Amino acid sequence: MRYWSLLFALAAIFCIATTLYAPFDPDWRLPEYRSTNPEPYRIKDELNDLARRQARILAETRKAPEASRPERLAEQAAIRAVLGRDQDVLADLAGRHILLPGTREAATRAAAAAEQMNEAHLALQQARAPEAVTSQERALAQLQGAGRALSRALAAIDRISNSSSGRDIDHLFDIVLGITGIVFVGTQIALVWAAWRFAARGGRTAQYFHGSQRLEVVWTIIPSAILVFIALYQMGTWAQIKFRSSLPKVQPLAEITARQFQWMIRYPGPDGRLGTVDDLHTVNDLRFVKGAPTVIHLKSQDVLHSLFLPQLRIKQDAVPGLTIPVWFDADTAGHYELVCAELCGWGHYKMRGNVTVYGSQADFDRWMDEALQEQARDHPETASVAVAAGPHREQ
Repeated sequence: MRYWSLLFALAAIFCIATTLYAPFDPDWRLPEYRSTNPEPYRIKDELNDLARRQARILAETRKAPEASRPERLAEQAAIRAVLGRDQDVLADLAGRHILLPGTREAATRAAAAAEQMNEAHLALQQARAPEAVTSQERALAQLQGAGRALSRALAAIDRISNSSSGRDIDHLFDIVLGITGIVFVGTQIALVWAAWRFAARGGRTAQYFHGSQRLEVVWTIIPSAILVFIALYQMGTWAQIKFRSSLPKVQPLAEITARQFQWMIRYPGPDGRLGTVDDLHTVNDLRFVKGAPTVIHLKSQDVLHSLFLPQLRIKQDAVPGLTIPVWFDADTAGHYELVCAELCGWGHYKMRGNVTVYGSQADFDRWMDEALQEQARDHPETASVAVAAGPHREQ
């Protein structure tokens, strides 16, 4: 029996270690910013790799200015080509107000590094080793600075929810994990101790008793107190995201109608009112502005669905016959997911949409105007209404 208790102890240690490790694993939570915005992370890694390659070329140039000059020129040109692509992506991210000010600083430093690389390339071609070394040193410093700037910007949003209510929800998950983790570890230790301490041995007879009423009262009161604590502790967060009294006093951004198996989204047109002929209609494409409270009206056309924004920690069932207000925000511009979290039929797995969060209202209005013009080309009957109402204005 003691050998079985040792085996059980090893299993318990493995389970306890897994439980304790979970909070340190970046994938244990719901999807984070990196899952739908991989480009900045890829560029950060690429910038660091380019800096290492540049440092190696610099060391070789210092050590032997004339040796293998064609190979250095070729590698310097390859680094410059990769940096040029990254520079364009960084400029685009900065232009869309994503990860500011980190992307803007990284883009500026990447441009400076590229300029210094061009100078180093020319100096290497002309066998001017001192000038090449100086330019390569400056290029390396700018590359390292660009990587650090992007790393700081990403570290500010890593492993956190990208909405104000989402961070409160994550905090509640942490509280529940801490409580259940402590109980789990305690019970496993008690079970291992009991299996070892009371293993069958020769000369020992089993004893049977009804139980301990005092112990039963204790282990009833403690879990009840924990449940009451959790129920009271989460009330503020629940009220913030679900109670009608917390509904932001803003115009609804859109009306979202779930149906098998897509999200039909309708934005108010230039007149600022939903349900009129100039409304903008999209499929699986939700867009709004960061930092602004956003309200949508949620409906279902057929069966139960569930609107789920995993990175923002927002989930709400769509019930046939009901119009349900849902409100949320996002404090980081970028791309996110919209999925259905309720089994709604054979195509449930593909009922997903794209969420774009703009860095400024001007960016959103620009997209809205372009989308309205494109819709007017496809549906001429709405064009005259849109033109009469004028361009889209912030509501």
